[in-house]
Amino acid sequence: MAINFLMAIKDRLSTQLQSDFQKSNVALQDQILEIKKEIQGGQTIDLLDATDDRIDGINSFDKNRLKTGRAFVFDEIAIGYASNANSGLAGSIDYVSDAPKELRNAIFILEQEGREVLRMPIKDLNNKDGFKVSDAYKELRTLHYLSDDREVTAKIKFPPGVTLDPAVKHYVYLRINGVQTSKKSDA
Repeated sequence: MAINFLMAIKDRLSTQLQSDFQKSNVALQDQILEIKKEIQGGQTIDLLDATDDRIDGINSFDKNRLKTGRAFVFDEIAIGYASNANSGLAGSIDYVSDAPKELRNAIFILEQEGREVLRMPIKDLNNKDGFKVSDAYKELRTLHYLSDDREVTAKIKFPPGVTLDPAVKHYVYLRINGVQTSKKSDA
């Protein structure tokens, strides 16, 4: 299903990936894109920027994009939450807490070069309860995509006047579950 979806939107993919599709040289791999980040304040918080390197276990994006050949189709998303008294723990804490009401009332927005990919309340994406990891995900009703080699923005937007408690260090863990394109071979 995802490969047919990508074929339908292939004009929105990089020239390289379009060529790979034409040569039947594209495979799909299960993939989870992730961002773990310490956040504070309110208004709009960017989870990605052009200086963020791809770091295993912290950030799956290459700066603020997916590299050429890495298009992504997804239908599940989750935002985990944790808090601590200390900074700098994004990769070493467990994201299994309920988000505070200020964060639950915020909106998560995923965009790519001005195209809104997804906009949902954090409350719908933060499910710490469940018996297995897959229970944390919000299953989307349709497929969504991120093109390769195009700027991605992921942000949290708070209601006017709402801010997170400054006495606590807040951490979020964005997980986007789907499939990613890759080359079948170098042929």
